[in-house]
Amino acid sequence: MSTAQIGVVLLTLTLLPVAEAQSLPDNPLAPCPDTPNCERVAKGYEAPPDTLYGAAERALESLGPVTLRQPSGSASRRLEAVYRVALVFKDDVDVIVRAREHGGSALYVRSASRVGHSDLGVNRRRVDRFLEAVGAALRKETSPE
Repeated sequence: MSTAQIGVVLLTLTLLPVAEAQSLPDNPLAPCPDTPNCERVAKGYEAPPDTLYGAAERALESLGPVTLRQPSGSASRRLEAVYRVALVFKDDVDVIVRAREHGGSALYVRSASRVGHSDLGVNRRRVDRFLEAVGAALRKETSPE
């Protein structure tokens, strides 16, 4: 592969995530601290916001939280979950779904440990499993029966 071809591949791989991120509204969740025990992501979907919110709620439930709630007094599509790690530690997961300007919706997720510096990748794996479960819930909802 020539240097020019490698450059095109790298440019393409770089532009795809940037284009996706630019099409999403600003992330409303708090930024992660400068510690490796937090994961914050945003992902766009073609599904309408209410459909994505339902899929996100089912996905969070499937991961076995200690608590799962919609903040009281909140008409927004927001969920808060708490997961227990090693019977001692607790991690907080916040999810928000918002409509995108040109159709579809955006899913924002933040998973963070309450204490400690490193979580050995627990929050990253939780977010990955959550996004997989959201995708599965959306496929199940849209598949013909």
